[in-house]
Amino acid sequence: MKLHPVPSRILRKSRILAMSILLATCCPIFTQEAHPEEHSHLVIGYTPGAYQVKANKDIRAAITILTNKIAWKYFEKSTSLYYDNLDDMASDMLDGTIQVACLPSEDLLQLRKRSLAEPLLITSTSSGREMELLLLVREDSGIRTLDDLHGKTIAISKHPLGSTSIFHIWLETMLMARGHSKMDSFFSSIKEFNVLAKVVMPVFFRKADACVVTRHVFNLTTELNPQIGKQLAIIASIENLSQGIVAVDRRLPEQTKKKIRESFLSLNDSPEGKQLIMLFQVSTISPYRKGDLKTTEELFSKYQRLKKTISRR
Repeated sequence: MKLHPVPSRILRKSRILAMSILLATCCPIFTQEAHPEEHSHLVIGYTPGAYQVKANKDIRAAITILTNKIAWKYFEKSTSLYYDNLDDMASDMLDGTIQVACLPSEDLLQLRKRSLAEPLLITSTSSGREMELLLLVREDSGIRTLDDLHGKTIAISKHPLGSTSIFHIWLETMLMARGHSKMDSFFSSIKEFNVLAKVVMPVFFRKADACVVTRHVFNLTTELNPQIGKQLAIIASIENLSQGIVAVDRRLPEQTKKKIRESFLSLNDSPEGKQLIMLFQVSTISPYRKGDLKTTEELFSKYQRLKKTISRR
């Protein structure tokens, strides 16, 4: 059976069309009935990993609408800032330039070391609040463990800021625990992709021996092409990792934090808000609970501990 995956350009055009319609239909709502409770200015910072797609002008236009939606009811004015590195975001949060940061969990853990970021909300996909990572190979490859991948090729999603992604961190942690110092020396080739969903197909078509992907993306890919689910096998996994985080400056007054929380949560209740959330490829935004970052923090701690141990050899 010949598979025909949906071309990325068609998906991209569909997103752009949806955003254009959204811009045309939503903007009047934000300008006609805005009655902020008090005079205030909310500045929200975003890293590319917050929305899982390239931050082109269409995505940024949609994000601007999102911040306007937030400001419409709870704040007088809002501004969006986009960051290419975490150092700049940390600096801006320290000096009070931004009050809110939207970013993936691995960026938050790095940001917390250099700023005053406090998790306030967490994103969920249709698979739930928690993220599971999978190491996949072809069922007929004869590969059954990570050790079997020595000298093989792997496909993996790279971090949009160029730093270490949670996919790399998990894989490197498993390798270091087995005595290997670097991915580069373990694998014969590492194929990096900007879009997570693209890492599965090279394994399916025998262009790579393994890939690291989320359970959510693997399930979606399998729904589109059931043969993928039948021919790919899971040889390692990790559960209960955190997804996207909305963090705030912890120095903010509790009343301001409450307004920020309510403004983001209100997006789940309106058709416009739900459409905007979809642009971030999440299903809902919900309050952060103590312990939501536990597994992610444990993974990062183990990664850093092993890295220090190996560097001293």
